[in-house]
Amino acid sequence: MTQTGKSSPIVKLILVLLLGAFILLFPISLPAGAGDRDLQAYWSSAYLFAHGEDFSDPIRLGEIEHTLTTRDNPETLYSWFSPIGNVVLLPFSVLSFNRVVSYWLIINILVLFVSSLLIWGDTNARKWIPLLAAFSFSMTVYSLVFGQINFLEVLGLALFLSLSRSNRPYLAGAGLVLTTIKPHLVILTLPILLLDLLRKKEWKVLVGFAVPLILCMIILFAFYPPWIRSFANVVTSGMGNVRETPTLTGLLVILGKYTIGKGIWLIALLGGIVWWLISRKDWNRRRFIDLSLAVGLIVAPVGWSYDQIMLLFPILSLLAWVVKGSVPPTTAKAIVIMLILANLFAYLQHISTPSDVWYFWIPLFVLDLYLVAKYDVQTRALKYHPIESV
Repeated sequence: MTQTGKSSPIVKLILVLLLGAFILLFPISLPAGAGDRDLQAYWSSAYLFAHGEDFSDPIRLGEIEHTLTTRDNPETLYSWFSPIGNVVLLPFSVLSFNRVVSYWLIINILVLFVSSLLIWGDTNARKWIPLLAAFSFSMTVYSLVFGQINFLEVLGLALFLSLSRSNRPYLAGAGLVLTTIKPHLVILTLPILLLDLLRKKEWKVLVGFAVPLILCMIILFAFYPPWIRSFANVVTSGMGNVRETPTLTGLLVILGKYTIGKGIWLIALLGGIVWWLISRKDWNRRRFIDLSLAVGLIVAPVGWSYDQIMLLFPILSLLAWVVKGSVPPTTAKAIVIMLILANLFAYLQHISTPSDVWYFWIPLFVLDLYLVAKYDVQTRALKYHPIESV
């Protein structure tokens, strides 16, 4: 029995390696347009970076997209992500794009699978609930189809939460580095979270965050020394772009206020810092992450509807409260029904392919539902456990 117990992890590792080898040797053929659209820009940027070229140059980016990827649209697709994304995608730059598309889809599915379980934590044995919620979420499907890199953002924050719970501070900090790939998704969460780590003197977590970040910068300098200038160009082009984002900025664009919405996030960040300062004793890190992600998606200066995959964090918190009985039965049923109906409506929106701005309601809806449910959780906890803090 002892021998079997010891060999079990080895057997699992061998099976994973065999599966990985099979995928590498016999990649899956996907239908045209499945999982490749945004990956065209990401891979092209990483390809330029790997060859020591300016990954912010729209002309060279367009040339790579139209010659080495499957892009047939004459318009260049910009890669609006941080240079850390180029480092992550660096190994894929040596492979053909068609093969990378298959690998990327499989990786994203595996990342979502692991992330969902990590976010769910030790709620109970019903692990199918977070998996069903995550894989049926409209923005998850949308992200998979587009070949998004936002799954790594979800994984980074999920790793931080899980590894923090298991008291592995260095690895928890390292997980946060993944959230810097698309920083606008954690535009409120990451800055205040780092401030909280500083205030609580969680030096091991901060070291775990800083070391891999520095290693990434060393790689950036090694492959393309003027990467900071290129990154500045990417930021400038992103912030200077006027588009109908699913945020308050996008709503203001529709109203003709093209630039005023770009600074709303700074006001929200200041408000978040004030909340953090006055909530010393009642500060709940998971609750903060849930709320700041939802608010961040509302006030972000740039964004796309599939960025709302970050709402998996507050959504899974809602479902965990339902499973644990933290909310009254009537509220629990209402939460589940409303989440299902909202998700179905989002799918119907995708069928009609409207402007991204019309998805602005989703983070607002999740935020409102979360706040109402959290009030019920606190009320119920005080009723049955008046001494315990929530």
